[in-house]
Amino acid sequence: MTRSISAGLAFGLAATLASVASGQAALSTQGFGFPTGQLSSRAWGTGGSIAEIDPLSPVNPATISMIGTRLINFQIEPEYRSVSSSGGIDRTTTARYPVVFGAIPIKSWVLGLGASTLLDRTSTTIFPSTEPINSSERVETTNRERVDGAMDDVRIAGAWIPTNWLRVGIGVHGIVGHNLIATTQSFTDSSQFATFTEERLFGFTGFAASAGVELVSKLFMGGVSYRQGGNVQMSSNDTVITKSKVPNHFGASLAYTGITNSSIAVRVAHDNWSALGPLGGPGFTAVNGWDSSVGADMAGPRMLGRTVFLRGGFRYRTLPFQADSNTVTEKSFTAGFGTTFANQRALADVALIHAIRTADVPVTERAWTISIGLSIRP
Repeated sequence: MTRSISAGLAFGLAATLASVASGQAALSTQGFGFPTGQLSSRAWGTGGSIAEIDPLSPVNPATISMIGTRLINFQIEPEYRSVSSSGGIDRTTTARYPVVFGAIPIKSWVLGLGASTLLDRTSTTIFPSTEPINSSERVETTNRERVDGAMDDVRIAGAWIPTNWLRVGIGVHGIVGHNLIATTQSFTDSSQFATFTEERLFGFTGFAASAGVELVSKLFMGGVSYRQGGNVQMSSNDTVITKSKVPNHFGASLAYTGITNSSIAVRVAHDNWSALGPLGGPGFTAVNGWDSSVGADMAGPRMLGRTVFLRGGFRYRTLPFQADSNTVTEKSFTAGFGTTFANQRALADVALIHAIRTADVPVTERAWTISIGLSIRP
């Protein structure tokens, strides 16, 4: 009896989850998730403005030519998020590991292999409700919907320096990942009603290719990159559900480097997120987005015999997935620092990001993110 009641309630639960979760979900985790930006902690400190000229940000394959020795890079980014609505304030914490890669020089080339998060979809929604058993009885329940997944970009890249003012690179990308959707309904009276749980796993596979250049002069440095998306498909239990295209990406950074060991940069980028539209269901809308930023990476004071670099920046962008048919925008204020240690064989970068995300809905999302990157030269 308990199992049959739980199964029967599942149909009502599915509809309830769709409406309630939509109202409570964070603005940044709509659709297939939040775009982390594929930025290093150093680039984050400048608001992302140096991304196309930063060897630690996996967006422009030409930049890895700047790595003159073997290098391993790892990054962690915990986000502390609050969502304010008429129902109150929801607070969540999400731990992300958005960038990891290694590079090695081979003759006149530098080869790199790494993975970065293209879209992160990690969220949990918990809410109470009452369900009817018959015309006169109702039971209290606790409903929990958990989404755990990401769409990752695994890149193999090569770069070389044909002249002292030009660097070029190419990359091949595998787009992989999954979304695990778990729905649980538990009952206050657990002795009479059994907990109902349903899980479904969706997988992503696709490919893309990229190319980039970097130009260097005495006073300026610029970088341009382009990623051409190939096919991507979503499957469940080895069955292809639908197909689409990996979003194309274009980005350009320009930095003034006339100040010793410092740079002041601007960046603009565009992502064709609407290419993912066919992967979604009813009510799913992906929009193309512009991403612009300005920032600085300045040589600061010397501490314990090493230079500490101080950073700051501002970023404004459109997020890829709409909330209740409204486009979501994000503005970020960033600050950070970085320095070397272990006889310059290790580099640590730290950035603090305060993001404000809004749409034409009665919901505002604010987030504090700490980005910590560690690079080691073995």
